[in-house]
Parts: sequence; structure tokens; C-alpha cells
Amino acid sequence: MKKIVLKCPKCRKKMKISDKPAKYRCPHCKEVYKYTKLKQMTGRVTRVFTGIGTTTKDIKNGFVYKYNTAKNTYKYMKSMKQNMKNNPNWSNYHKEQQEMKEMNKANKAKTGFKSFLNKFKRK
Repeated sequence: MKKIVLKCPKCRKKMKISDKPAKYRCPHCKEVYKYTKLKQMTGRVTRVFTGIGTTTKDIKNGFVYKYNTAKNTYKYMKSMKQNMKNNPNWSNYHKEQQEMKEMNKANKAKTGFKSFLNKFKRK
């Protein structure tokens, strides 16, 4: 059976009980708590509305997060574009790409004989 957590009406500490109408004893103050069918139904209804509220908050927070992320990305791209206009050599991206191509050509030249032998291997 499903377990639920309630607060003891006398000592206000949490107690874990099964979700069926019965009498339960608080483990802290030993007070007897009567869990009725009416309390069971109201507890279920409140849990449904609590879940709806939590889901609504999560959806709202998701929209806020996506909006802020898009706004910050736009600001970053705008500043990046501005920097590129002011100084075309601001980024060394093209220079690094050219260096990588030259390194790859040099590595291929060193391994030329190995690549020649690899052509004869079975696949």
C-alpha cells in the first residue's frame, strides 16, 4: 500500500503512515491519530492541486530560462559581430586553421610509406 507523510496534530512532527483509513500512533509523542476516509480524499485532492501548481511553476521557469538564454546568446553574438567589424584579425581562427592544415600535410608526408602499405591490406 502507498505510504504518505503527515504532521502529527499534537507535536507537529512528521509521521509516515499507509494511505488507508485507520488509527495510527505518532512515533514521537505517542498520540493516537485517526485517519478517516474524508481525510484521505481531501489529502488526495490537495496533492493533485499541489502537483498542478508545481508543474505550472516548472513550465514558467522553463520559459524564463529559455528566454534568458536566448537573450544572452543574442548579446554575445552582437558583441562578437561588433568586435569582428572593428578588428578583422580579432580572432586568430583562420590563422589556426591554416596552421592545422600545414601540420596535417607534414604528418601525411612522414607517413607516406605506411599509407602505401595500407593499400595492400585486406579490409
